[in-house]
Amino acid sequence: MDCLKLLQKLIQIPSFSGHEEKLAAFIMEWAKKHGLNVARQEGNVVIKFTGYGLKALILNAHMDTVKPGKLSHWSVPPIGVKAGIIHDGKMFGLGASDDKAVIAAFLELALLLKKPPPPIDVFIVFVTNEETDGSGSQSYVNYFKKKHAGHYSEISAVIGEPTDLTSVEIGHRGNFFIKVTASGDSGHGSQPDKIRNHAVYSQIQIIKTITKIAKVWAEIYKDPVLGSPSFCLTGLQSPLAVNKVPDSCWSTWDIRTTPALHSLVLPLLQKTLGDSVKIECLCTPAPCGLTSLRSNIVRLLQKILPEIEIKISPGSNDICVFQAGGIPAITFGPGNKNAIHKRDEFVEIDKVYQSVAIYLKVIQGYSL
Repeated sequence: MDCLKLLQKLIQIPSFSGHEEKLAAFIMEWAKKHGLNVARQEGNVVIKFTGYGLKALILNAHMDTVKPGKLSHWSVPPIGVKAGIIHDGKMFGLGASDDKAVIAAFLELALLLKKPPPPIDVFIVFVTNEETDGSGSQSYVNYFKKKHAGHYSEISAVIGEPTDLTSVEIGHRGNFFIKVTASGDSGHGSQPDKIRNHAVYSQIQIIKTITKIAKVWAEIYKDPVLGSPSFCLTGLQSPLAVNKVPDSCWSTWDIRTTPALHSLVLPLLQKTLGDSVKIECLCTPAPCGLTSLRSNIVRLLQKILPEIEIKISPGSNDICVFQAGGIPAITFGPGNKNAIHKRDEFVEIDKVYQSVAIYLKVIQGYSL
């Protein structure tokens, strides 16, 4: 099975976040068939090339995808036996760019590393739950630190997130997904004069306040590398009954933080909005992640690809997980960021093949 057919097969296997088992089993079977040293690490799959040096490189790709949404919106099959249609030099399907193109590239790379063996130790890890909470990478980093970290003089990671092979991302802002609830008096819609505290009007004022302070904090907490924090209103809702004034109304927010703001954002919001307003996190916040421009892995990519652009990822990814574990990490992959999380997702086939050659050069260059 060549790289192209392999990618097609990967796309055909559904692997929504939390349901990656079928894809993990396929990768395990494929790796064993080709005589690779492969093992499971909780829900993750790891291919190892060890005993070759005092340096280690971790290549990371995630198995999970978002869901396709309404299938009728796709002009090509997103998953299943008919997915992976090729047209005009592109392969289409859910996860084509995010992140199955790099899974195929890493598996092809693994075959190349069998003979001759790599000059450094290489760990190729396919992780779960990147699209939700990063727990797959977190689990692997914890495992790696306990099992391997003391063996090496230098460790870095390359995360195969989509960058179209034209840029390398060295970091991202942190994020909080929060729900802000205003409470008030309930009552009948025919008697508005009896409503002293209207939750919907209170929520409107909350939105105005957050929007105002967001502009101020964007300047106060601006980071020279990661940029400014941002606040995005993503939802507004109250119990639905047209003739009833609700006793609560809530808004949801996507907040992107900088290091100076991250630990302060919730207490500052609470102080600004007042104790009567309820603020709750909808999931575990992700910290900021940033790899130094002077790190060896960044400088190596610049040497291999002199025209490459250094960027900050607009969204969060698993860089922060590796950085928290003391492992410099970058994102660099063949996927097209503009095609991900959309109907008719695609990847340019040539980019997949090109990425294999570049990753091989990274491994060789990292040994020097």
